[in-house]
Amino acid sequence: MQSIYRVRPIGDIYVPVAIRSTVSDSASIKFFDSSDLSQPNRIFNHLKRDGLALVSGRVEQIQQLTDYLQRKRRELSDVGNRQQKRGRALDKRSSKSERVTAVDPLQRVMVLADATGKLQLDPVPDLPFLIELIGESAAANGEYPFMLPLAKLDRIQTALSNAFQPEGFSIPIVASDNVLPPQSQETATLFRQGLENLPLPSGLLDLGCGSGLLSIMAARLFPQAQIIATDIMPEATATTKINLQKQELQNRVEVCQGDLFQNLKGQTFDVIIFNAPWVVARVRSRAEIPTNDEKQQTITCFFEQVDRHLAPQGHLLLGYADHSGEKAINRLTDLINQAGYKIGQLYKARVVTHRSKKRRENIMVYDLVRSDDSE
Repeated sequence: MQSIYRVRPIGDIYVPVAIRSTVSDSASIKFFDSSDLSQPNRIFNHLKRDGLALVSGRVEQIQQLTDYLQRKRRELSDVGNRQQKRGRALDKRSSKSERVTAVDPLQRVMVLADATGKLQLDPVPDLPFLIELIGESAAANGEYPFMLPLAKLDRIQTALSNAFQPEGFSIPIVASDNVLPPQSQETATLFRQGLENLPLPSGLLDLGCGSGLLSIMAARLFPQAQIIATDIMPEATATTKINLQKQELQNRVEVCQGDLFQNLKGQTFDVIIFNAPWVVARVRSRAEIPTNDEKQQTITCFFEQVDRHLAPQGHLLLGYADHSGEKAINRLTDLINQAGYKIGQLYKARVVTHRSKKRRENIMVYDLVRSDDSE
């Protein structure tokens, strides 16, 4: 599947990984500007022919187009049915990586952003770090403009319109699509207690930074510390950068994307924060990456690597929950012991989960130190 497509009259356009199967399956990619949007039937007919529509123009025109296509959704579903039949036929003779997944026809309307991520819409939405917000690394598109589904843009804007007000924050925190919202006040309180009881660090790492809540908390508590925030998900690092800007702390925290300690070779920290995924289950979507850890593989890898990055006399603040039962907690305890750590302090709360109004679980923040460190 190609990453660069040529679309007249624009030229070469970068196609994000998540939509390449959609683009490669389309008969043609056609660009429609503001003048074309006044004739939504032309775009509708192009979609009916299995095409992909790349649109640019006034926001109200695009909303009118969306409304028009919604009214025509039944007819457009015939396109999706044809794709599904072709996908099943392809499944019988292709490898798993080549199989085509049926696509909602409305996902085939794309919007255009220039190489810097500025959307070609009027008015231009304020969406910094857009290439990361759609799940791509910061430089993935290089010098090329890129496209994204209108439906994805809507999900991002809807998510960022929801604000969360943790205790002690005068400016709200936001969370983009697929990023874990900072809605657990209990978790934030436990981490704050843990941070407030630590010796003043010169270097601190927020691993799996998500929305950036803990990085912001640490930057305020430790103004002298050098702080790095990292996450495997580009949409999380983008969200952290957005929240740092809102809090006017963008110059206090360095943000980078990577898997665990991937881009931190040779660096050590006095404090490492990790609010680890606590649901022992398979990841079925990007939205479950922050919470799900099949067979506790992520937390296992963390303990295999962390000792190389913790300074002498350093502290680990590890967040976890007993959502998956006693067996998962026992396994975590074994990992802590096998890695040569002990629990210095344990901060704990019992809460109602957001996944079930009836089920309660214990959330914990472990303050871990090396077993051989002197008191």
